Amino acid sequence: MSISQQRMNAPTWEEDLFLALHRMIHAVRIHKDNNELVQASLKQFKKVLSAREFEGDLAVLIFEERFFVEGEKIKFRKELVNLIQVLLDFFQRRGLGGLSFGPSAGNASEAEILSFFRWLVRSVEQDKPYAWLKEKLEDTDLSWVSIVQEVKSQRITPEDDLRERGRLIYMHALTSVKQMAEKISAQGHAGVRKAKRMVQGMVDIVTKDDGVLIGLSSIKDYDDYTYTHSVNVAVLSLCLGKRIGLSRVPLEHLGICGLLHDLGKVEVPLEVLTKAGALNAKEWEEIRKHPLISAKQILMLNASNDLKSKIFLAPFEHHIKNDMTGYPYTSAKQEVSLFGKILHIADVYDAMTSPRVYRPFAFSPDQTLSKMTEGSGSDYDPALLKIFIRMMGAYPVGTLLELDTGEMGVVMECPKDSFDSHPRVLLLEKDGHGGVKGGEAVELSERDSETGTCRRSIVRSLNAASYGIQPIEFLFN
Repeated sequence: MSISQQRMNAPTWEEDLFLALHRMIHAVRIHKDNNELVQASLKQFKKVLSAREFEGDLAVLIFEERFFVEGEKIKFRKELVNLIQVLLDFFQRRGLGGLSFGPSAGNASEAEILSFFRWLVRSVEQDKPYAWLKEKLEDTDLSWVSIVQEVKSQRITPEDDLRERGRLIYMHALTSVKQMAEKISAQGHAGVRKAKRMVQGMVDIVTKDDGVLIGLSSIKDYDDYTYTHSVNVAVLSLCLGKRIGLSRVPLEHLGICGLLHDLGKVEVPLEVLTKAGALNAKEWEEIRKHPLISAKQILMLNASNDLKSKIFLAPFEHHIKNDMTGYPYTSAKQEVSLFGKILHIADVYDAMTSPRVYRPFAFSPDQTLSKMTEGSGSDYDPALLKIFIRMMGAYPVGTLLELDTGEMGVVMECPKDSFDSHPRVLLLEKDGHGGVKGGEAVELSERDSETGTCRRSIVRSLNAASYGIQPIEFLFN
C-alpha cells in the first residue's frame, strides 16, 4: 500500500479519541490496574486528549445511534463498524448519552482516570446507573469529566430516513451474528430471536427500496470477514428473493439462512481460516466441512422445529453448484433448493468482491459479475444469475470508477434500466490530509448542451480496497 493510501486510511483525531475511549473501557472491564494493557490504554488515552487543545468542554455524544466528537460524526469506516455498536450498547445499558471532558482532562492523574472508568463499567450493576455514576463523580469532585444522560429520541422510521434505518439494522445484524457465533463456541448452542428480528427489519426495507440494502452490501471488513460476509449474503439473498417475487415469510426464512450460512466456521481451526498461503489437503478438508457443520448448528439452535426445518438446508447447500459439483458431496439426484441456489450466488459475489487473507485484492463488482456469467448453467442457476446481474446493474452501487475527466467516483445509485451504464456517482476529492472526501453527486447521463455528448464517461472500474477506500464510508455519511 502506498503512503497516500495509508494516509487515506489514517484515522482522524476524533476517531483516535473514540478508539482510545473504547480501549480504556475494554481494558478495565477485564484487567486490573497494573495490567500492561490497562497501562498502555491509559497512556494512549491521555496522549490523545493532550494532543488537541480545546476551549471549554469536549463532548463525545450519541445522537440517533451515532457518535459525535466535537460535533464531528464518527464515520462508518470498516475499522469502526463493530466498535461503534459495542460502545452504543455499552452506553445505552447505562442510560448514558455521552461524556464531556473539561480542558484539564489531559492533566488528570492516572488514578483518577482509572477510577472513573472503573465506575463507568460498574455502573451497569446498579438499579439506576446514571444517578449512581453522577453521585460518584460529585462525591470525588472529578471536575475534568462529566456524564450526559441518554435522551430517548423518536425512533427513525423508513419514512424519515430509510437509508439510516437500513444502516442501523445492518450494524445490529452484524453484532447479532457475532454474538451467536461466540455463544455457540462457548456454550454449544444459541438463540435465534435477535437474528430473526434483524431479518424482519431487513425485509421491511427491501420491500420498499432494495437499493438501500444493495448499497450496504458494499461494506467489506478484512479483519472481521466472516461476520460481515454473513450479513452481506443475507442482504443480497433478500434482494434477489424480492426480485423473484417471494412473499414476506419466505423472505424472512431466506434472510436467516443467509445470516447463518457460515455458522459452521466456528468449528474450523482459526489458523486454517486465517492462513495467508494455499491450504494443504488436510486444511482444505477442514474448510469443506463447514456447510455440514452449519446445518448441524442450526438444528441445535433454541428455536422452533418448524423454523429450523425451513432454514437448515440452504446453508448446507450453499457451496453446491448448479450442476451438483462442489461440496459437501451428496449422492442425492434432486437439484439444489431455490434458497440454496440463491445463497450460492450471493456467497460467491460477496467473496469475490472482498479482500481475503489469502488474496489481499478484491475484484471490482462489475468484474465479478462478468466472471460469474462464465459459470452460468454449470455453477449458477442461469435464470437466477440473470436476475441477479440485472438487480446489481452494469456498475453496482459501491463500485469505484475512474472517469475520463481524471476524476474518481463511487456509484451511489444505479439507473432503473439495468442495462444503462450511466449511474449516479459521488465524486471524490482530496481532503487536504492525504486522503479523499465526498464531493459533488453527478449523473453520468448528463450531456453537454452544445455537443450532446456526456460530460463524463467511465474509463474503467477500480478496486476500491487497492486505494484504501471503503465505498460505504461515502454512501452513508
